[in-house]
Amino acid sequence: MSKFTPRNPFIISGYESPEYFCDREKETKDLHSALYNERNVVLLSARRMGKTGLIRHLFATIDPQEAYCIYVDIYRTECLKDFIEHMGRAIIGQCGSPSARERVMQVLQSLRFSFATDPITGQPEIGVSMVNPQEETISLAQIFSYMEHADKPVYVAIDEFQRILDYPEDNMEEILRTYIQHLRNVFFIFSGSQKHMMIEMFSSVERAFYQSAQMMYLESIPEEAYYAFCSHHFEAHHQHMATETFHFLYTVLSAHTWYIQAVLNRLYAMDVEQITIEIVQQCISNLIEENQFTYQNYCALLVTNQLRVLQAIAKERIVKEPNKQEFLNKYALSAGSTVRAAIKVLMEKEFIQKSAEGYSVYDRFFGIWLA
Repeated sequence: MSKFTPRNPFIISGYESPEYFCDREKETKDLHSALYNERNVVLLSARRMGKTGLIRHLFATIDPQEAYCIYVDIYRTECLKDFIEHMGRAIIGQCGSPSARERVMQVLQSLRFSFATDPITGQPEIGVSMVNPQEETISLAQIFSYMEHADKPVYVAIDEFQRILDYPEDNMEEILRTYIQHLRNVFFIFSGSQKHMMIEMFSSVERAFYQSAQMMYLESIPEEAYYAFCSHHFEAHHQHMATETFHFLYTVLSAHTWYIQAVLNRLYAMDVEQITIEIVQQCISNLIEENQFTYQNYCALLVTNQLRVLQAIAKERIVKEPNKQEFLNKYALSAGSTVRAAIKVLMEKEFIQKSAEGYSVYDRFFGIWLA
């Protein structure tokens, strides 16, 4: 947690403190209860809905005497070796003293650690590499053994956990499950944004992690709670946003946390005393205009039929049954089979997402631009 007070209370990257974190009281309580009562959790939501912020918030509010809290993001990992090195870096990073670091390095002898200071930020940098890349199982065993024998419980959050399915090692689930199933002092949050992949991993009887964790899906922040949060910070800044103005913002961005937060951040910076719907609309337009070149490049990646389906979904905002004849006729789309093929590609490329309500464009600003 940073010791600095942010100039803008509407944080769009990272986590600061409970003061700048909106709601999620029930989710925080439920997550804590699961870990405290020795249950692993699968935390699911669309990307940029606030999973990482929730985990950081939970860990920031847990009494240090209760447990060690370790967060590791494996989104950019490519293989088991990367996974091990990221885990090692996360473990050493939570050590608060040189003596604690020394103890970790004595246990994790298969890993090589280096410490430096970033010349620009002044923040400490930790380098981790395997002494012998061929001894991955030894390194992994040492990591789990270290956590299992800690002097208090260890809570580990592995973000974007579905990434392990893309590793060249085709038995990653089995490898990790072999160690995790025997742990009695370590409890996990397996966080992921690829909902179908995560659900399959933990609910299919044929998979290694079958029914090994409690499922938890992160919904949108309730409108009333979100408005109370933003109104509090605006009023402290001598700005005012009416409930109907926030309702417009909340609705037009489909209650998606990061996109709402991005607009609130810009509105706060404008220093306008009375924030109207027209000002919100202009702010969204400015954000979209900034990203216009990116959106044009997105479109260039798609063939004509895929782009037409994407534009049709954007115009509808949400489509329950894209194969329905009414939808096909309205946007002069090809046969249902062609639309299904296009949707499959759009899902794989993460241009669209599927929820209980139907299909929608994932990037809310991109969806408005398309429409």
